[in-house]
Amino acid sequence: MDKLTVNIEFTRDQVATVATLAGVELDQEVWDKVTEKPVNLSMGDIDDKEARLGLLIAIVGIAMYKAL
Repeated sequence: MDKLTVNIEFTRDQVATVATLAGVELDQEVWDKVTEKPVNLSMGDIDDKEARLGLLIAIVGIAMYKAL
């Protein structure tokens, strides 16, 4: 099966903003854990069909925009 692989990088400030919205404090210990190694996420990892579709549309759209 052919695949499109998209690498996305986030700054600490971006991650902190999302963490705050989720009610989690992004302290140094948490930051070290999430940046310890790359995170690989596949669409199968997301159970909610609407969330999966929304994420898929956003990522593919951005990838195609950047490629053109």
